[in-house]
Amino acid sequence: MMQPVKILLFILSVFALLAGAILATPTGGVKVGGFTFHMPIFSEMFIADEESGVDISGIIEGEFDIDSLVEMDNDTINLKPGDEQIRRASYDSLIQKIRKIEITVEGRKNLAHFFEKIKSDSTARVMHYGDSQIEGDRITSYIRNKLQIKFGGTGVGLRPAVQPYDYVFSAVQTHSDNWKRYPIYGKVDSLVEYQRYGVMGAFSRFAPLTSDSIPFRDSIIYNAELTISKSNIAYNRVKEYKRIRIFFGNAKRQVDFDLAANGEKIYSGILRPNIDYGMFSYNLPNSTNEISISFSGWDSPDIYGIELGDTSGITVDNIALRGSSGTIFTKADFAHSAKMYADLKPNLFILQFGGNVMPYIKDQKAIDRYGRWFTSQIKRIKQLCPNAAVLVIGPSDMSTKEKDKFVTYEYLPAVVEVLRQAALSTGSGYWDMYSAMGGHNSMPSWVNAEPELARPDYTHFSARGARLVASMFYNALILEYNNYLKEERE
Repeated sequence: MMQPVKILLFILSVFALLAGAILATPTGGVKVGGFTFHMPIFSEMFIADEESGVDISGIIEGEFDIDSLVEMDNDTINLKPGDEQIRRASYDSLIQKIRKIEITVEGRKNLAHFFEKIKSDSTARVMHYGDSQIEGDRITSYIRNKLQIKFGGTGVGLRPAVQPYDYVFSAVQTHSDNWKRYPIYGKVDSLVEYQRYGVMGAFSRFAPLTSDSIPFRDSIIYNAELTISKSNIAYNRVKEYKRIRIFFGNAKRQVDFDLAANGEKIYSGILRPNIDYGMFSYNLPNSTNEISISFSGWDSPDIYGIELGDTSGITVDNIALRGSSGTIFTKADFAHSAKMYADLKPNLFILQFGGNVMPYIKDQKAIDRYGRWFTSQIKRIKQLCPNAAVLVIGPSDMSTKEKDKFVTYEYLPAVVEVLRQAALSTGSGYWDMYSAMGGHNSMPSWVNAEPELARPDYTHFSARGARLVASMFYNALILEYNNYLKEERE
């Protein structure tokens, strides 16, 4: 049996070795391949650490609908003396909770062009581009529904022929097995010898691509189908389609197609060959909530998008680009994109990016470079659509695991700042989603909320969290609109 002195010396030697290992290990750990080896620091061993995350109860409890406030504020029927002042005070108090859009004088003038369009009860278009945070029509669907209720319009807007994401919130989409999608970002297919991808950052085909340098031969007739129909869980206005438009090009032979609405064939036509861009438009029967298109031809056109919308009111497109950092606009053929934008006539671009660069940003030089790239994207959009306003939504808080905790990526606040500067320097607006959701280390609180507001990947919102963020952004947008109306009256 070891004597007490020997036991004490053994324990002290273990502590000495542990202390040496702690002192020798850098704060950030030691990377061995893809693994980072950490040692606890002395304070972590002897002092109870505070729970990570921030208190977001005020954000959840403070959610409100600005449209309801405005209606209440304008309802002066049967008001008692002093009630109007009380309601005004209530409105003024609640809007102070809104994370406002940051915008310069030039940016506010640009945004006023969009507000003029929606105020005059004419057609208007919002194109919401983003990364995987908006795929499946999350965030966009709420904004679309609120705008269409307030200003009119129906339909889901632009859809790709091949929907790469398995979500059915706003529409159910199916297609035959011979379709293939070709994106302009990520792993670009080497068979694509041009940059005519359309404004959705990808096109789809049902016949193989062939090189322009090889004579085309009529050898196989290709048949393909696709169907887009209402989703039972969608908002009501998005379920009704009043007009279809097909945007296409680059077919070497004429393609025949049949169009059916709610299961009944309503039109037969052709898509012209040997053009770089074309558009087919057709007004649909009343109460259409399902369209099917059957194609047949020796070749396939590049399908840049299919629009299911309205001939009046607001159309809001959800263009989700999983894995993209938002730098697609300067990659696409300028003249080709300009033709499609000319038909779409967008009035507001919402650009929601930044999250995909976070795992790869290692220093300030990379951050500044991304800021310059993103600035060039906004400038390209303004060249393509000089009368459209641009609003940038920065990234959410995102967590990476350090030891046993999830903490904000080190360079995320700096990325937020360069995106803010990119927006403001180009006469665009900036909405700070990172701050709106609570800022530094707020993502763990969203993940651990009951019910959850974000997914366990500590990056993406849950459906409920996406709706909350969309509501906060919509309130900020309509606050700007209300201020615009107020300035017009004065």
